[in-house]
Amino acid sequence: MAKIKKILICNHSHTDIGYTDYQDNCVRQHGEFVEQALDLIEKTDSYPEEARYRWTVETTGPFLKYLRSATKDQISRLKYWHEQGRIDIAGISYNMTPLLNIEQMHRSLYPLRAIRDEFGFNVEAAMQDDVNGVSWLYADLLADLGISFYTQAVNPIRGARPKPFPGAFNWEGPSGKKVLAWNGYHYLFGRSQAGIGNWNLVDRLLPRWIEQLEQDDTYEFDFLYCESTHPVRVDNGPPDPRMPEFVRKWNEDGRAPRMEFITVTDFGRLLKREYSSNIGTQRGDWTDHWADGVASSARETGINRTTHAVLEMAEALESWRRMDGEKGSWSPERAAAAYENMTLYDEHTWGAYSSVEEPYALFSLSQWNKKAGFAYSAAMDAHDQVARAANAIAAQVGTKAEDGNFNLGDLEPEVAFPASGIDDVIVFNSLPWDRNVIVEEPEPRGGAAPVGMLDAFFHRNTTWGGARPIPPIRRVAGRIPASGFAFLKVSDGVPSSDLRAQGNVIENAHYRVEIDPGTGGIKSFLDKAQDHDYAGTYEGWQPGQYVYETVDSPEDRLAIANIDFSHPNFFEGRVDTPWKRQVARQVSLTDAVIFEGQARVDVTIDAPGVKSATVRYALDANTKVLAVDWMLNKTEHLDAEAVFVAFPFNLSRPEFLVDLNGIPAVPNRDQLDGAAKDWYPITRWVNVSDGQRGITIAPLDAPLVHLGGITTGKWARTLEPEGPTVMSWALNNHWLVNFRPSQSGQIPLRYRLTTHEGAPDVASISRFAAEAHVSAVPLRDISPRNTEPRSFLSVGDQPIQVTTKPSENGGWIVARVQNLLREPYEARVRFGRTPLAARAADALEHLREALKIEENDVRVSLAPLEIRTVLVRFNAAFHQRK
Repeated sequence: MAKIKKILICNHSHTDIGYTDYQDNCVRQHGEFVEQALDLIEKTDSYPEEARYRWTVETTGPFLKYLRSATKDQISRLKYWHEQGRIDIAGISYNMTPLLNIEQMHRSLYPLRAIRDEFGFNVEAAMQDDVNGVSWLYADLLADLGISFYTQAVNPIRGARPKPFPGAFNWEGPSGKKVLAWNGYHYLFGRSQAGIGNWNLVDRLLPRWIEQLEQDDTYEFDFLYCESTHPVRVDNGPPDPRMPEFVRKWNEDGRAPRMEFITVTDFGRLLKREYSSNIGTQRGDWTDHWADGVASSARETGINRTTHAVLEMAEALESWRRMDGEKGSWSPERAAAAYENMTLYDEHTWGAYSSVEEPYALFSLSQWNKKAGFAYSAAMDAHDQVARAANAIAAQVGTKAEDGNFNLGDLEPEVAFPASGIDDVIVFNSLPWDRNVIVEEPEPRGGAAPVGMLDAFFHRNTTWGGARPIPPIRRVAGRIPASGFAFLKVSDGVPSSDLRAQGNVIENAHYRVEIDPGTGGIKSFLDKAQDHDYAGTYEGWQPGQYVYETVDSPEDRLAIANIDFSHPNFFEGRVDTPWKRQVARQVSLTDAVIFEGQARVDVTIDAPGVKSATVRYALDANTKVLAVDWMLNKTEHLDAEAVFVAFPFNLSRPEFLVDLNGIPAVPNRDQLDGAAKDWYPITRWVNVSDGQRGITIAPLDAPLVHLGGITTGKWARTLEPEGPTVMSWALNNHWLVNFRPSQSGQIPLRYRLTTHEGAPDVASISRFAAEAHVSAVPLRDISPRNTEPRSFLSVGDQPIQVTTKPSENGGWIVARVQNLLREPYEARVRFGRTPLAARAADALEHLREALKIEENDVRVSLAPLEIRTVLVRFNAAFHQRK
């Protein structure tokens, strides 16, 4: 126990892109706050040192926009006070949710390139506020970029805090890199909970917190550190000119403890300088409880998850062009804009504070329109980038058929869009291993708009340019080389002698699946090789079954969590919520059929929560994957509700493995104590096994899962699964503000399942999920000039993942090389031609040491679970920047 000798006050504005104001206004306001902070800094420069105002810029996203629009005089002024230590810059672009994938997390730190390299500012600390935590990959990335200190101000409503709290620990990331972390009070603590800055409140509120720390034997520091925002505009609030006056008078009056302003960077330096002997190490993911809100807009969340893959595909194809010496159409500015939109959907501010209280108010609707617009804008831009790159590559190796004619209705469709007579489709595989695919021949569009979206991604039966012939849907199977392409003959079709379909049963070489006509769930899921039926039950529910949940109480949402801002955690989680869970009232099942190399059975249900809903269970020929594709026609429901899709399995004692932001993680073991255990935000896959066998689910649209059964309302610090069940928590609207209050219309929920023998193999699981999420893309009506397949990059059967992008540094390409093992690995990345140079780099593409090249292979040494950035160059003519 230590006597509290000083109060350290970190002033900042909490960044919500939305919530208190329309999103564009919020961004503008944060630029204005910088100017206001500088005014206050200059005004108080003659004050005693402790009372001289200091300000920390919480996030780099709005700050970089301010810098881009600032005058030279504004930047000079800002730089002067930054060098004096009076205005600080924290290093992450927004307050993030766990929706981000690996590349997004890297790109969320790219503003540092400009802030450091172009504008000359120092950044050595980072902070996240309001969210309950971020991916432990940030510990690795921040350490790699020289950011040695990180603060987390958890908003504990419906969440939990790790321990020590408040306190510090060295936070270890997946590869073993560490960043010093402070686990602190809520970001509005200083003003709102402790009353600092308000003479009417401080004597009543502050002593409680001082006494609490002084009576805590585990608290080994002699200070109280508190973040402080505006007393009314606690989010997106300006600097408060009353604060320096308050601190000066407090100290002049001889009150104790003494107060002083501090920046995040200086606080980190203080901890390292004076308290390092008191600080231990903790390893694990800081999983965010507030991730549940992303299911309040399930359709847009699913769209943005798909955009992750589409944008990844676009940058892979543009990398291939750069390997061939083409500059291509990729630009860092356009790429940054696409990632910005995608991340502005994935960051933590979902909409207006009034979204539940006044769902149809102009203010609420405008903010949701903007939030959803981030997802739709990112999707359209990503599709256009894929279309440009794919068509450019196709033009190098084939000849496009003649365009059709815009049809005002005076032409027969066959005349306006004559058949090309081309039997080939060119198929692109952006993943770095050879891949067996079954693709659908795109609709013939005859060059009609939209040019910014490939035919493969566009719906059939559209009438742009008038009616045109819509041929029967045809599918083709083939093998596509790693990070490459091949031409397939559509007339070859899909060899499918292994398929069977009869009544409520579908079958292929690997599985026999029987659908229960009474429930619409899976009655039997037989793995033929293992002779094991994986279909289990939980609460009487079967795999694939729809479950609708409401709260049977007039308290509605407050029966889930009772909000109480006088409570230290701002809430009390209810464990007695009267849940009401229902399944389909009526089930209609069509006879199973075989169609173009796929055995399928469709089930339509009448159920609460939906106008209608249909699920298709499907097996492709010779493919060890079961597809479960729901389409909900959702009805609007403003009271608390949720939709689950159940996946209970016939296994013994379960062990779970989950993909958290691209990192394979074991629940509990790979999480901080106090991180979310009630639900998990899955990037691409979740696995459950009993050591003898197991099953992997890749949820394409809905990221949230409960492990072991429904865990809402347990508020558990440790996951204790009931059994081998994964519950997809597809939709919910439980939170009281800013998340969407209801959902309606068509919402797809798609899942891919595969089974395995023995313990889970992370490399195999990762590849299965990558193929589920990242489509192979066909283009039609291109006559090949050379039918030889081509590969630009390959990792063979190594336990690694590799994604590529064109580099910000001239003619280089970037490869992110990920070790999926928990042991060191020496990776070899093989390119389709011999590189001229290969260099290690930091996460922002700054060049480091040279890497060894052996013929076409680049060797990369990886620590356990490490992700390294590598730059490779193939053409010396490109301009190069360091």
